[in-house]
Amino acid sequence: MSHAIRNDPPIRFAQFALICVAMVVSSGVARAQEAPILRAHRFTIGAGLVWSGAYDIGEATAQLRGNGPGASAPPVTLFTTDARVTSAVSPELRVGFAMTRRVVLEFGVSMTQPHIGVAIGGDTEAPSQQLPGEKIEQYLFEGGATWQPPIRIGSRIAPFIAGGAAFLRQLHEDRTLAETGQIYHAGGGVRYFLRGGHGTGRAVGLRGEARVNFRHDGIDFENTMRTYSTFLLSIFVGL
Repeated sequence: MSHAIRNDPPIRFAQFALICVAMVVSSGVARAQEAPILRAHRFTIGAGLVWSGAYDIGEATAQLRGNGPGASAPPVTLFTTDARVTSAVSPELRVGFAMTRRVVLEFGVSMTQPHIGVAIGGDTEAPSQQLPGEKIEQYLFEGGATWQPPIRIGSRIAPFIAGGAAFLRQLHEDRTLAETGQIYHAGGGVRYFLRGGHGTGRAVGLRGEARVNFRHDGIDFENTMRTYSTFLLSIFVGL
């Protein structure tokens, strides 16, 4: 004896409800797997803080002519000095324009007030010491770009790769002497979208970035390239 399955209205309604739930869940999973992204041809503005690491700017040795016999007597070292630009935290303002959904052109400005610290050592009559040195003002006018690779980390996190260059202007403590240079940087970070990022609505989020900087010219006692790191944390708003 065969038994047919009854296709009552309540059963059909339950089947329809299960299908609807499955569609909603599957669409939600697919949406969650999509990385958020900025909308093309839109501006973003951002503000935050930048931590700049310290870096050396040269060494010097104070010497006296030795009293040994002959015209080429070895010199006597009095002490040595090692100068460096100290680390500092500064505010930053940034404007971006999304050329495409993945490529953003950015322009930023920041101002820091580090010290030129001096370490004195090698003095036989006094212990080694650290001097704070003079306080300088340092302005950066930067242009660069970010590229967001097609990597899916989550529904709110968007990684990016960054690079660019900046014009450096440094003022000594008395503001009577200015020196200029260039800084080139490469790095990467993430944007964390608090809202937006999926093609609708205004994007609002947090941004974290780490960089390696290559500084040429500026305040220095040697003609060489200097390398240091920076870390940025800011909030961004799409317009």
